[in-house]
Amino acid sequence: MNKEMKQEKTAETYQGFTVKLALVDMLPVLIFALMSGRIALFLQDILFTIGVILMVLGGLCKVLWKLLLACLKRDIHWLNRPLFIVFMPVGGITLLLAVIREAVLGQLQISSILHAVMGFPSVIFFVLGTLGIIAMTIFFKVHDKTDPRNNWIEQFTNTFAQLMFLLGVLFI
Repeated sequence: MNKEMKQEKTAETYQGFTVKLALVDMLPVLIFALMSGRIALFLQDILFTIGVILMVLGGLCKVLWKLLLACLKRDIHWLNRPLFIVFMPVGGITLLLAVIREAVLGQLQISSILHAVMGFPSVIFFVLGTLGIIAMTIFFKVHDKTDPRNNWIEQFTNTFAQLMFLLGVLFI
C-alpha cells in the first residue's frame, strides 16, 4: 500500500474529528501554559522554563494534528504520537529535574511548598486536578482513540484538571 493510500485510510479512521474538537484540545494547553508560566516566573529557572516549553510544544503538536485532520482530512502522523510522546515526557522529566535541583540547592523550601499546596482552598483544587489527571490516564488506557466522543470526554476532563491546577496555583 503506497504512502498516500495509507494516509487516506488513517484519516478515515479518525472521521468525526472537527475543528471544534481541535480548538477544545487547545484549552488545556493554554491553561497549562498560564499555570506553569506563573510558576516559572516564581522559580526563574531556565531548566523549568525549557520543560514548560517542551510540554506546551507537545500539546500544540497534538492540537495541530487534530486541526490538520479536521481541515485537510490528512493524518500527519508525526505530529500526533511521535512528537506528543517525545515532548510531553521529556518536558515533564525536565520540570521534575528543575524542581529537584532547586530544592537541593536550597532555592525551594519543600516544607513551605507543601504547606502552601495543602492550605485552604488550594488543596481542594489540587486534589480535583489530580483526580482529573487520574481519570485522563484511565481514559487514555481504555478509550478507542479513533472515536471522537472519547476525545471530547478526554479533552473536557483534561481542561477541568488543568483549570483546577491553575486555580490551586493562583490561590497559593
